[in-house]
Amino acid sequence: MIKFVGRGQTLSSLHQKLQERERVAIFAIAGMGGVGKTELALQYSLYHQQRKTYAGGICWLQAGEVDIGTQIVNFARIQLDLQPPDDWDLEKQVSYCWRRWREGEVLIVLDDVRDYQDLESYLPPAESRFKLLITTRRQWLGESFEQLNLEVLSEAASLELLVSFVGEARIDREINEAKQLCGDLGYLPLGLELVGRYLKRKQDLSLAQTQCT
Repeated sequence: MIKFVGRGQTLSSLHQKLQERERVAIFAIAGMGGVGKTELALQYSLYHQQRKTYAGGICWLQAGEVDIGTQIVNFARIQLDLQPPDDWDLEKQVSYCWRRWREGEVLIVLDDVRDYQDLESYLPPAESRFKLLITTRRQWLGESFEQLNLEVLSEAASLELLVSFVGEARIDREINEAKQLCGDLGYLPLGLELVGRYLKRKQDLSLAQTQCT
């Protein structure tokens, strides 16, 4: 399990935004991958799944994979025991599912949205109980979305993430090199995770040597 660091305040802000408005888009600085958009959405979902915040369920959809409409119908069939008629077209089946969705607040997560217009016809109705959370690299999705700008980690959080992989003693021995490494990686969670895993496997490799490779 990867340690989730430096985002506690962001998680709280995200929940507040979702309560104030039904739709929130998590996005990063333009074009930046690896900043932790998906991980933030995942941690938010897991936390509120444990707390049973969303009585109507949490539905995670991968925007870049199988057709979103098909994913919604499959989720409704398996998790909610809904049976939209097979001879209906996909859009009508999706509408059937939304109308008969389990009572209570619902969290719908759309991960890695690239073309919002392709998905819009499948989105839940504009009811306050449906909370839509989107991760995207795009800077603007529309007036109906509250935006949450996700920045890179702080230096302290970056070091904490490295420590979770290689141990505190190893980082303390080369604290200056560790800080330099975090900076070289742009304080991006994905880069820190990849290097952290590499260092965990290479116990004899110093952080200074890592910067030279």
